[in-house]
Amino acid sequence: MSFPVRRLLGKLRPRPLTAAAVSSRILCPPSETATPPALHLPGDFDNILAFIGAGKPELERRRTFGEAYPHLPTIEYELRDVRIAGEYLASRWQVARFPTNRPGGDWGDGGHLKEAFLSTNILSGKEFGHWVRDSLVSEMHGNSLGLRSIGLARQLWEHEPGFRALGGLDCDYMRTARVDRLVYVDDRGLNSFWAERFLQLRGRMRGNVDKSVPSAGALVFLERGGQARTRDPTNQPQVRAALEAIGFRTVTAIDMSVHEIGQALRDAKLIVSVEGSHLNHLHFFATDKATVLTIQDPRRYYSFHKSLIDIYGERFGFLIGRPDPGREGRYYVELDDLRRLIDLAA
Repeated sequence: MSFPVRRLLGKLRPRPLTAAAVSSRILCPPSETATPPALHLPGDFDNILAFIGAGKPELERRRTFGEAYPHLPTIEYELRDVRIAGEYLASRWQVARFPTNRPGGDWGDGGHLKEAFLSTNILSGKEFGHWVRDSLVSEMHGNSLGLRSIGLARQLWEHEPGFRALGGLDCDYMRTARVDRLVYVDDRGLNSFWAERFLQLRGRMRGNVDKSVPSAGALVFLERGGQARTRDPTNQPQVRAALEAIGFRTVTAIDMSVHEIGQALRDAKLIVSVEGSHLNHLHFFATDKATVLTIQDPRRYYSFHKSLIDIYGERFGFLIGRPDPGREGRYYVELDDLRRLIDLAA
């Protein structure tokens, strides 16, 4: 069946790619997790004006205050007679698109493969944070099965080669290919099976960092850097100066290689940072008892990273910024409140 026909059928009868699976098995059932509440100043949660995404307030509240919240199961699917063409993957009558905001890359025809593991999901080609967590942790399962990991062609993320080198994980990207047997994992749940693989990968990456080079120490201010400046508080220079005055060292991830980031963060125990995808660097390199305090835009509160810190670290905390009356859509940080939160964490 040709790609155009399969895509037409997919539009007429939209179904997920997993509907084409010839078999499936549950690797970990759904579960609920209750964790310690987040560190925060009294009443600061009430300063939140909006949450990232729709339908999030209740989940964010439960996660923030340490109430039980659900994790999806991990399910492995087996697909047969798979074809890859650009952003599309087809198996039997079903076609799925894995979009990317990084088109291009010098990739060609992958040829005819007997079997492989699919290291791609609906967001890993669009957001670095999803790639570094979702794809790499899923590939740990593919490796345990002895399967070659493959992905759909796109430009690599800037830090992707470095993460792969330290993690010892390889993936072959291809623009076209035929695969007789393809294993695909729905790996969205941060359940016990996901946590086990994440900790294994984290241990491997921390272990491969050169420890002969001095780290940034126990107190770290992790800057976003680069194009993320518009999401920083408007008084970011004052925040940095206030933190450095009490012993924090600044690490700017965008200016460093992954190995340099790992060296800098390996002893980090108390970290302050604006909320964002750069926190993923911490998750793979900070100490096992790290406390992470996030500065949050009041219009974009997000506590997802607490779920990861609860797996390996000590505590997650947050400080809600205040809308800046002189800069529409921007916010600033009350420095006295930041000092109070640091005292609470210490």
